[in-house]
Amino acid sequence: MTAPKHARDIKGIGRYYGSCGEDFCPLRDVAPPGLISVTNAQGVIAKPALVPAAAKATAQAAWDRLPQMVATSRQSPEGPCARARVADRCGRCRFCVTAAIKAEHKNEWEKAADFGSLVHAHAHGHVLGQPLPYDPDVEPFIFQHIRFLDAWRIDLDKHVEAAELTVVSRKHGYAGTGDLWLHLPLAYDEATGRTSFTSWTRRKLWLIDGKSSLKKPANVVYADQPLQLAGLRFAEEAVLPDESVVKVPRFEGAAILNWRATAHALIPQPAGRDVFKAFLGAVELQRLFHSQNVKAWEQVDAPVVDEPKPAVA
Repeated sequence: MTAPKHARDIKGIGRYYGSCGEDFCPLRDVAPPGLISVTNAQGVIAKPALVPAAAKATAQAAWDRLPQMVATSRQSPEGPCARARVADRCGRCRFCVTAAIKAEHKNEWEKAADFGSLVHAHAHGHVLGQPLPYDPDVEPFIFQHIRFLDAWRIDLDKHVEAAELTVVSRKHGYAGTGDLWLHLPLAYDEATGRTSFTSWTRRKLWLIDGKSSLKKPANVVYADQPLQLAGLRFAEEAVLPDESVVKVPRFEGAAILNWRATAHALIPQPAGRDVFKAFLGAVELQRLFHSQNVKAWEQVDAPVVDEPKPAVA
């Protein structure tokens, strides 16, 4: 999964936005480690659905490797490979088989993330008139993206305000990348969370974030998604492709666009100021965790005090 422009992944603390190393970079004055990414800040939020998903992936990996497990069951759990570099491990002993099973859920998530990035790249290429080479795995998702654009009568020249823009909040110390700023014939009522159709000729600006999945139905949403949208929506600045900086416009609303192989769904989200306040709490908490040096925390023992000797009679 490639990092967006101006972003980099820092070992141990995740993705931050900062200077690209050029004098003209609009983030050249950002102090290290930089502006925490929107998704990095959200990493502090518990995701209960990940636990059963990890358990399922681990169990399936164990069944897939059952012959290996049986063959190595009499070996020591801590063989020579436990002390070897990853590149030097044999891949066949009990330790290596166990390590492979334990890592399976992370491998699945990384593959899903990489595929999601690929779908995003193709979708943006279509919007910007810069199509990428044909990919049979991605094509069904892009077909659904095109169906979405057609259903809402999107003129790419008139109704697409921006795609894949970095937004920045220097005030609150974060940055992120928005998928699509799109003019839709929809009004949004913050109080009720309901949308209403305006007219095909009276459109309002919406913030859209695309999500792809190979397994989940198109109508699936998660409780933390409005926080991501609120962070992107209420950042103060946006960095244009030519590195110039503009003020982020006012959005009518924000929505998730779910891409699936056989369907798509546009789902407006409650991403108002109250949700933005909660998002800022996640930013502060994650930055606190990243600034802590737990290795420097030392044990403190009570001092040893000699007991007074009893007086000699």
